[in-house]
Amino acid sequence: MPNKPVSSVKSTEGVNRPKRSLRARICRWGLSLLTVLVLGLLVFLLFPSPIKPAKWSAPTAPSFEEEGPWKQNNKLSSAQLVTDAPQFPEFITFDKEGQLFTGDADGKIYKVPFDTEGNPQKAQLFADTKGTPNGLIFDAKGDLIVTDVKRGLLSINPSGSIEVLADQVDGKPIYLANELDIAKDGSIYFSDTSNYGSVTFKEIAENKPHGRLLKYDPMTKKTTVLLEGLYFANGVALSADEDFVLVAESYHYQLTRYWLKGPKKGTSDIFADNLAGFPDNITRDDQGHFWVGIFTTRLSFVDQMHSNPWLASTMAKVPQSLLSGASAPAKHGLAAEFSPQGELIGSWHDPVGKLYGVTTAVSHNGYLYIGTAPGGSKGVHRVLLTK
Repeated sequence: MPNKPVSSVKSTEGVNRPKRSLRARICRWGLSLLTVLVLGLLVFLLFPSPIKPAKWSAPTAPSFEEEGPWKQNNKLSSAQLVTDAPQFPEFITFDKEGQLFTGDADGKIYKVPFDTEGNPQKAQLFADTKGTPNGLIFDAKGDLIVTDVKRGLLSINPSGSIEVLADQVDGKPIYLANELDIAKDGSIYFSDTSNYGSVTFKEIAENKPHGRLLKYDPMTKKTTVLLEGLYFANGVALSADEDFVLVAESYHYQLTRYWLKGPKKGTSDIFADNLAGFPDNITRDDQGHFWVGIFTTRLSFVDQMHSNPWLASTMAKVPQSLLSGASAPAKHGLAAEFSPQGELIGSWHDPVGKLYGVTTAVSHNGYLYIGTAPGGSKGVHRVLLTK
């Protein structure tokens, strides 16, 4: 009889001890994990930021709901695929025969002929820059002039042979040759996007100007700096009279005008501001109007970050690989048309997101041809130019 209580106690202890031990281990593991997370967060917050951001209160983005030239429509939603050979046709141009030329992110440049009825034929490989060709325009001799983000300003003859025209200016590298236009006298105006040398979230967070507008003179073979201090210098286009040249400042949602002639020669001003997104390439049509591809509509987080330097400096510490989604284009295709005076004439939308990440809008033979960049939809598309 005296042994029964003892046996009962031992039996109970034998059942409960493992449960208490398991709970204790789980608590210890949880506490250890919480400690590691807290210490990691403290180290992350105390670790110095690679940038010192500039505070900027971005203007309120235009509404797509209100009446006006930015009002949402579906003009791009019926886009027809022209070719999917280049996955990301950053820029689009045409030769004298009406053949389409475009580059891809892998360095290849394609030629797309059309039949007598205007239907696109199979894309043909024209050249490979072994870099990343962005801007492409034919000069008067029939050579394709290319701005390559990795190699600088290039010239490609009809047989596909490549010559480097410029990869330095004032003894320093051309960091990121982006887009271009060519004047009647052969002068080449092109953008050097950023001395960062690549597209990085840190530059958006920093909100400081690192871009330039350059000019290459084919007679002297000399490159000069026309304009510095641009917020991600991007698309470039001359006016019909060549009295000014435009350059897109993507990170400040504006188009800047640099005067080439007249009393304002050598000065710059704002041609159009508070765009509804990040302007990319600029092209000019036969009417002298400018078409602007909008890579993505405004990102509210980015505008909030600009007004909060602490948030911007903190975000800049996050590895670039983890921020790819933060700067991905919204799935809303958008292009805008401006008058020669900078008035917004209208906008072309695809709110469904079939066509998005728009870099280029080119008016040609009754169609608006659309190009895109990595992060956006794939292939060259076009829509009829009906208002």
